Amino acid sequence: MQRISCTFLVTATIAMTLLAGCAPQHPALLVKQSSTAASTDDFSRSKPEELPIEIEDIQKIPQDVSRFNSVIKPLPTNKEQAGALQRFRKQHFSPWTASEPTHDLKQSIQGMKDIAKTTWYGENRLKVKPERIKVILDHADLERLPSMNQPGVAIAPTFMRGLPNLKPLYETSDDFPFDQLQYSEVKTNEPLRILHLSDTGAWAFVETAYGLGWVKAGTVLPVDRSVQQRMASADLVVITRDFAVIRDDRGKAMPQPRIGTLYPLLREEPDHWLVELAVAGEDDWATLKTARILKKDAQRFPLTFNAETVTHIGNELLKTPYGWGELFRDRDCSATTRDFFLPFGIWLPRNSREQLHSGPFVSLVNLSKPDKEKLLIQQGVPFRTIVHRKGHIMLYAGIYNGRPVVLHTTWAIRFKTKSGQEEKFYVGRTVLTTLEAGFELPLSRGTLLDHVDGILTLPAQ
Repeated sequence: MQRISCTFLVTATIAMTLLAGCAPQHPALLVKQSSTAASTDDFSRSKPEELPIEIEDIQKIPQDVSRFNSVIKPLPTNKEQAGALQRFRKQHFSPWTASEPTHDLKQSIQGMKDIAKTTWYGENRLKVKPERIKVILDHADLERLPSMNQPGVAIAPTFMRGLPNLKPLYETSDDFPFDQLQYSEVKTNEPLRILHLSDTGAWAFVETAYGLGWVKAGTVLPVDRSVQQRMASADLVVITRDFAVIRDDRGKAMPQPRIGTLYPLLREEPDHWLVELAVAGEDDWATLKTARILKKDAQRFPLTFNAETVTHIGNELLKTPYGWGELFRDRDCSATTRDFFLPFGIWLPRNSREQLHSGPFVSLVNLSKPDKEKLLIQQGVPFRTIVHRKGHIMLYAGIYNGRPVVLHTTWAIRFKTKSGQEEKFYVGRTVLTTLEAGFELPLSRGTLLDHVDGILTLPAQ
């Protein structure tokens, strides 16, 4: 996912061959499956029988991380792992340690105001009336932002939005699911700062460790110093399976977490972890409640980086449909890379551009396609090197039949019919492919490899 400003508003969609979007994305009509590779450039959605069910890469490359785990190497030194974990904790808990917002509030406020200057389309595919946007901006009460500066915590999974409203804003009438107000999911127990409330009190403007945005007010609460200290100093358990079941001490089901959610550990039981989670207490302040998680759904944080753990996390992520800005609690490209590294105690920002600049960057600009692949094979470390192209981020997995393979979450591949019409072949999920995914189609804008511009290996020193 890639954003232009901290408001998470993208004023112009980046045209990509592989519409992976490290943020907004759209679910599409699923194309019927077929084991036949494409053999003609006369593809058209009007003739779905002429389309393959899957691109060749997905048919031929095993969609299983265990196929690549023989080359997975542990982090070289305990010092490297300890350093990564120290940086992770510093970043993760930064909303509680910083006395002032660390992101650009002025830029964010201006970005929200600029929304009114653009033509948008709604969920009904019709133009959004400017009056509707004006009402939303009025409720945001931007002239008073920030009106608060209170440490807080998420008590349930919640979506961070560009404006205090659930209604989408699309750049075109046919741009689902790329809602330009959808940024990210904030995980349960995630530290944040509450900076402002909408004039209705229904929405809170918050700062997380990776950005600014609006969340439903009932999903975040202020947190006192004692709870902060407990959560920041405790041993932690991390969720390693999406939508794990977590129950309180009375057996009541609590909000289901996704991979990367962290809980303070109370003790280990034969089949469960006894943990603490933030819930609503007296006077609408957060307090900690005891809960249990099955051991198969979580592990002590951080996980050791080895073939077994990498395979488990990678294969869990391969089950994820594409979700722009984590819409529907799915993932886009940068959510996938972030959630992959999080259980190992390696912190990443939220969008693709910032992720690539989280350490020493190796440029691939101006290299030929064979030289890009050669450099990636030579310098890439399987499941530790991220690969970037404008608007898209991928995780290097290793080599298959002599070609580098990446794990990434992608939406669609653009191709042209014989008549010259550009259409999309929908992938719509997390997959393992080469950097020339869809090469057999009459691509209209080249392959990923044409546009890859750099790599970064984590954890960065």
